[in-house]
Amino acid sequence: MISIFLLSLIGALAPILWRSFVPTAHWQLQSLYGALLLTTAGGLWLRSLYRRKLWHPAGPWTDYGAIKRWLMSALCVCFFTFVLWLDLVATLPMAYTRLMGDEVVFTSTAEKKRGSGRHACRQQLKLPNVHYILFEFCLNEDSFDDLPDGPLPARISARQSYFGSSIHTIELAVPRAQ
Repeated sequence: MISIFLLSLIGALAPILWRSFVPTAHWQLQSLYGALLLTTAGGLWLRSLYRRKLWHPAGPWTDYGAIKRWLMSALCVCFFTFVLWLDLVATLPMAYTRLMGDEVVFTSTAEKKRGSGRHACRQQLKLPNVHYILFEFCLNEDSFDDLPDGPLPARISARQSYFGSSIHTIELAVPRAQ
């Protein structure tokens, strides 16, 4: 059980470290349902093991009161669901897309955007049709300052599959300064 849990935690780090994958909207919803289903199945499995006296909660869990146990249970269920959702929506589809996806090139628009996170890149390109919290396309500060404000035509090179797109490059069509 511990190795499965640790593998799912390590797998959830991939979309946090490599932020170029964008899952499709329908796959994000299907992954949420899958994560809820897997979390429920895992909880029922643990409960059946507990009732057959094959598993016992360890540590301070047994010393908690009823309210604290319920609150911790809700927190654990939300955490496990989130980790499984990250694995299903990004990590596994990202690996599949990189291995089996097709190379595509398409046009869109991009806008420059300042990042707000302490550890995220401060200068980014935002694609208006990408609605995924873990996608970032970083720029260096000099390139960012040279770009005009507003939407810019862009040519995007990506690897695409049923699950989403792994974006490689964004080429902007900007007028050269004289």
